[in-house]
Amino acid sequence: MNRKVRFISLLFFTLTLYSLHASNSRESKIQNVLYWADWLKQNEYTTYADYENELNFDTIDAPVDDKYEFAQTEIYYTKKANVYCTEIYLKGIKDRMLAMLQIEGSGWFPYLKIFRFDSKKQKWTIYYSGKGPLGECGVVYPIRHPITGYTFFFEQKINYDNKRLISYDLLSLENKKWKVTESVKARYVYNLTDEQKEWISPELIEKMAAFDYSFLGYKKDHPGTIELIVNERKIVAKLYHTSVGRMASYYDITVYSREREVFKKNEKVSEEEKVLLTLGTQWGLNIVEKDNKSYLVYIGFGAENRASIENLSLNVIDLSSLKTVHQSYANCDIIFE
Repeated sequence: MNRKVRFISLLFFTLTLYSLHASNSRESKIQNVLYWADWLKQNEYTTYADYENELNFDTIDAPVDDKYEFAQTEIYYTKKANVYCTEIYLKGIKDRMLAMLQIEGSGWFPYLKIFRFDSKKQKWTIYYSGKGPLGECGVVYPIRHPITGYTFFFEQKINYDNKRLISYDLLSLENKKWKVTESVKARYVYNLTDEQKEWISPELIEKMAAFDYSFLGYKKDHPGTIELIVNERKIVAKLYHTSVGRMASYYDITVYSREREVFKKNEKVSEEEKVLLTLGTQWGLNIVEKDNKSYLVYIGFGAENRASIENLSLNVIDLSSLKTVHQSYANCDIIFE
């Protein structure tokens, strides 16, 4: 199928879609946004490798700091972090334009640059620059409208604390400012079994995802250190931050025996606190009292997803014996509203 046939097919399908969803109902708006989400999964973008010969350190008219990623020493990393580099068409601008998105660092932050070609200088200028860590730009994908020919943008709005999807947005870029034209919010739904509900609830998972530990007595969210004393045990969870942007990510959990006095050779001596169990990096934790026993409940990475608090593992440890008494997976559905 050649390009012309593909374009006509897409145009016909899109016109049909628009006519079917011409009403202003909320459901039709949700379906419209989700249509473009599905469209993105089925289409590929050109990348920086396709434009390296014409967009580079020598052809960009900008201060060195603004084009540092195109320097010879950095170009390997620029290519590695590149999501796309593609032509865009903004209303009111006749010059050639290229949008280029990078995803960088352990925080998975987006960096967007839009270049505009100056035909007089025969150089590219930086029309727009946005950095995710500063809230200037999200993860956006340009889409050329099949009817108007102008570019609009599809945004995956992400919570960088837990890498959860917040919403899908349709955006326009007008005078270098983002404008949301349509948006659908993502809601995470956990279908827990009866046995899992004995240890955790969907509401508690949501609190852990938001680093809200008010249920353990911490008034401020994102507590840097959670310390819990349970009988002869001490549980310490330390918040881990990404190296780029210093965003919270998860907790390192360690179980200690408490310092205590014991009898040795008929003499009372002090036994120092010592590490009993290291659980490593986990998403959240809680203490559950059940049948006169105390249990450490923690949620961790699911079998398939290590990026965000979506599908997760549920683990329960008997704090007296330090044995695992429950381990299972909780699957998540995302509902758009």
